[in-house]
Amino acid sequence: MQRTIRRTLPIRMVALSLLPPPNSFAPKAPFGFGAFVIDPKCRGEASFALHMHGYGAGHDPAPMRDAIRALFDPDTMALICALSLPPAGEHAPAPFPEAYLDIVPRIGLRRNLFAPLPRHILASAGRVGGLDLPEIEPTPLARLGQIGCEAQAAWIFWLQAYCPVNHRRKLLASYLAWRQLQRARLQPASAIRKRS
Repeated sequence: MQRTIRRTLPIRMVALSLLPPPNSFAPKAPFGFGAFVIDPKCRGEASFALHMHGYGAGHDPAPMRDAIRALFDPDTMALICALSLPPAGEHAPAPFPEAYLDIVPRIGLRRNLFAPLPRHILASAGRVGGLDLPEIEPTPLARLGQIGCEAQAAWIFWLQAYCPVNHRRKLLASYLAWRQLQRARLQPASAIRKRS
C-alpha cells in the first residue's frame, strides 16, 4: 500500500501562499507567507504542519526567504498558490510572478507546481476543509491573518483536482482529524481567557 501512495503522491509537499515583499521601487508594505507541510504516510494517512509568518513594512525580506527554504528538503514539492483575477473571456495561463522567483527555493528532485487561483475558487476549496476565507480581496494586514488558511485551501484544491479518489478521501479525513486536534489544542487557552 505504501508503494502505491508514493507513486501517485509526492513524498513531501509544501503548499505556499505568499504575500511577497514589495520591490525596491514600490511603497513599503507588510508581507509574509503561509506554508502547509504535508508528509504522506502509509495507509492514506499524513502528518501536517502549518507555518505562518508576517513581516512589517520595511522589514528585511531575507528572514522570510530563509524560513521558507528551511521547510524544503530534496524530496519536497512546492505547490505555490498565487491569487489571480478570474479570467475574462479566453483563459490564458497566468505567468509565474517574478516576485516569487527569489522566494521559493529551487532545490531537490521535485518540480514546483504553480497554481494561479481566483479567490472565489480558493474560498470554495477552503469550505471543504472547514476554512473561512473571504471571496473578496482583503487588505494586506487582513490577508496576513488568513495566509495559513490560504495555503491549506490551495492544498485542498490540489487534492480535489489531481489526486485519485481513494487517496483524496483518506488524506482529507486525515486532514480534518488534524484540524480537530488543532482546534482542541487552542480551546483551553480561550476558555481560560473567558474566565478571567
